Amino acid sequence: MNARRLLSVVGLARPVRVRDSKRPRARRGVVSVLSMMFVVMFGSLVAAMAISSQGNIRAAASHLHVSRSMHAAETGLSMAEARMGEATSRFIVASSTIDGSFATSLWNGSLGALGEVEILPPPSGHYEPSDPAGLAEAVAFIHAADANIIYWDGVEQVTIGSAPPGVSLAEYAADGWVTTPIIALDPVDDPSSPEGASGFRVTYAPLADGVTIRMIVTGYDFAYMRQGQPLTRTIMQDIRLSKRVSHAVISPTRIMIGKNVLVEGDLGARYEDIDEQHGDPLVVRSDFLGLEAILDDKLEDFFEGLADFDVDGDNRLRVNHPTEGLGVPDNNWDYDMDGNPDGAFLDATQDGAVDEFDVFIRHFDQDDDGQVVLSVELAAGTPAEGRSAEFVDSGGQDIDADLALLLDMNNPDRNRNGIYGFIDLNGNGLMDGIEVPLDYDPVTGTYPDQELGWRDGVIDRLDRYSKVAGSLSFVVSAQAWSAAQGDFLERIRGPIAPGANGAPMRFEVDSDKLPDFDNDDFTATTESLRTASDGDAFNQQVADNLGVSVASLLAYVESGDPGVPRYFRLDADADYDGLPDNWADAHFERMPFNSPNYNDWYYRPVYENMTFRDVQIPTGNNGLFINCTFIGVTWVRSHSSNDDPMWSVWGRMALDESTGRPALENERYAFGDDPGETAADLYPALAAALDPPDQVVRLALSPVDRGDVRESEAGTYPPEQLDLLPEPLVINGTHVYDTRVYSNNLRFHDCLFVGSIVSDNPATFNNVRNKIQFTGRTQFASEHPEHPDEPGYNPDPNDMEVIARSSMMLPNMSVDIGTFNSPPEQAVRLQGAIIAGLLDVRGNADINGALLLTYKPVAGEGPLRDIHGNPLGNPSLFNTTLGYFGPDDGDEESLDPATLPFYNGQRLAGWDTNGDGIADVSPFEAQPAGATAIPFHGYGRIHLRFDPDMALPDGLPLPMSVRPLAGTYQEGRL
Repeated sequence: MNARRLLSVVGLARPVRVRDSKRPRARRGVVSVLSMMFVVMFGSLVAAMAISSQGNIRAAASHLHVSRSMHAAETGLSMAEARMGEATSRFIVASSTIDGSFATSLWNGSLGALGEVEILPPPSGHYEPSDPAGLAEAVAFIHAADANIIYWDGVEQVTIGSAPPGVSLAEYAADGWVTTPIIALDPVDDPSSPEGASGFRVTYAPLADGVTIRMIVTGYDFAYMRQGQPLTRTIMQDIRLSKRVSHAVISPTRIMIGKNVLVEGDLGARYEDIDEQHGDPLVVRSDFLGLEAILDDKLEDFFEGLADFDVDGDNRLRVNHPTEGLGVPDNNWDYDMDGNPDGAFLDATQDGAVDEFDVFIRHFDQDDDGQVVLSVELAAGTPAEGRSAEFVDSGGQDIDADLALLLDMNNPDRNRNGIYGFIDLNGNGLMDGIEVPLDYDPVTGTYPDQELGWRDGVIDRLDRYSKVAGSLSFVVSAQAWSAAQGDFLERIRGPIAPGANGAPMRFEVDSDKLPDFDNDDFTATTESLRTASDGDAFNQQVADNLGVSVASLLAYVESGDPGVPRYFRLDADADYDGLPDNWADAHFERMPFNSPNYNDWYYRPVYENMTFRDVQIPTGNNGLFINCTFIGVTWVRSHSSNDDPMWSVWGRMALDESTGRPALENERYAFGDDPGETAADLYPALAAALDPPDQVVRLALSPVDRGDVRESEAGTYPPEQLDLLPEPLVINGTHVYDTRVYSNNLRFHDCLFVGSIVSDNPATFNNVRNKIQFTGRTQFASEHPEHPDEPGYNPDPNDMEVIARSSMMLPNMSVDIGTFNSPPEQAVRLQGAIIAGLLDVRGNADINGALLLTYKPVAGEGPLRDIHGNPLGNPSLFNTTLGYFGPDDGDEESLDPATLPFYNGQRLAGWDTNGDGIADVSPFEAQPAGATAIPFHGYGRIHLRFDPDMALPDGLPLPMSVRPLAGTYQEGRL
């Protein structure tokens, strides 16, 4: 077929003139053919695209419906977790043994055998016909209040029933299943005809272990129906029923957080006597004030901005915030007078806000690289080794080595893989040159935590500094606090990082969120620990360590060299002069140890290098334990009936200038063997209380109580003087002149506790007589750090469950960790739930757990009353202290280092007059002849890390909670 014919066929031919064959002919038909081919191709493409688009639209529509059902399921899962959290928080339980049996009974409503259980009203305020019988019913009651219900499959209300047929009872519980109707996410006019709506249904399926609930959520999309059924997707996740304390510190006394102290966790202050002097429930000191004068000027200007513009109380100013941004001081100010703007308030950490840490970095960062390089000594062995030091003085010395290490070693698990820290080869608590991080990547040959800034020799934004990484909770209102104490925010310094959706400060917090408890709440765990303290008698264990008989301890004379078990005995007061009979040679020390404002003196027996197992330390021991190991449970005994207002006075000592040793502050004589007049002859009123009443007595040189005054001599005293004398203290038929023999005041230095320490529960808190001090490198562990697999070095396995509940169970006891002017080598380590009446921590200490304090000072009760029961003293002078404070802050036992005078360029802690390395004379007094200056050793470093997963002691009334289990999320049907 020729071209014309072809064109004619396709309808494109037109008449043409036949040209002369000798002339060349134009080939216009080829162009037409090509054009036609393109038209055909484009037509095909259009058809294909139309078909493809229609398919894509259908696929997109299907995906949209799948997404709607999946999003509904995800929303339902979030709501289910929130509903579980609300329901569990209503149940306040005393038991902390949340095992399968307990959790199953709590879920199903069998509360009779669970001990003390309190059920709170619903936080959401929904209607309930009665208190829920258990957790399952509490969850059902919440869902019963849901109003936007879809009646698609006839299920119109929440049900509690049995497991569906075919479910494996090896995995699931047979009953207690809570199933909701379909809850709509869109407005539904007709619940029976939910066209276009989406929703979800939740099934709470208890698992066979009793403590786990599986939330099974099905999402529905009624905008897409297939064979009369909506499109659905099902997801599920497990949550664990638990009981957890939510604060790093809960204290009914004032909480004081000092310089060089970091807290990871919430602080709960239950102190309420805000009208008293020093009545602030919480005081927090800046870590950076006092380093350099120019830095202080910068910080003071920053604090002024905080006072006027910090709208949320987190002690940070957000740079781009319309209000807070106005408070950032002028960066053009020239503080160092070098002619250039300092840029002192730039966001050095690049987190969108300015706080004290930014000002600190900008001040010391000499090369503007956003990093402050530590001293040559502290940078050694780190990636910063060899760089020019910046956090040093003009002589190249550390400005504050403790602060540098505290910041650089903050948040050790930077990559959150559960591996962090280092093996402390020299036991000083530092990673210094000879140690390396534990988190090592063999593939890259690097240390991931160090790459993320941990102990890298510099201080920068990677250290993620905050003074308190948590919220501050108070039972008082902000208005009442301000009215009583003025602007209290001036006394809370340092950035506060409460975490996602948390408030920096919370006021008027209820007891269900900030529990109120006392020493009686821990009875169950206390008794269990005491039961576990079933080793040989104390004297027997001492004798065994020495390789002698118990009888020989009465006259034992120590002759061993240091490094072996040694015992320096303390004799009884056989001659009733108020002193041990070997007082001239016995060890003595002030109490609290090394305190510039001590309360008393103590003669102590000394035990060195000994090992004790499940031991009971007898009442009145008052010993000093040096480099001793305590395995299992150590029980400190003390007389429980100490509710006498003069308990701290009887037996009080003062330093005798003539001997240089302590003696009774008021010389007294007690009942002895001196023949003569009987007690009945001399003191009829006292004798009536004695058993037997004919004990004879020596005369008192200075009357301390009414029992010291002879009846025949009573008329020689003015009646008002006699009325001022307290009634005599009689215990078990004996007139007591020294209460220290009925108490226990102990010091543990460089000791290791592999297990727990527990005490008796004195009726009244007494911070003088019943005190325990931990100094040096004392530490607590659940297993022996050097012999973890050897039974002889570790507690009885049968006791480990109760030991895990608390490493320190000392309710109504005063506990000191460290001392005033703690030496640099101090490195006290504690873990778990720390229970004490009152707690002071100074020096170097690392605490992983929570501090739960029990003593609530009340005027007119305990030590806050006179001999006639009248209110005496200030409740605010009893405080929980982490770090250094002084009398001006309400800490009467210490001195504020910032107020110490300088001597030879160093802060002076006092004067040592006897060569023992401890200051005996106040630094504010003139140097005594021959005395040696004792410098202040520095603020040390204290790091308190809240452990949410720690075991808790029984008896602590706390709300139940739920914890989502990572890795249990899955898609698919049951």
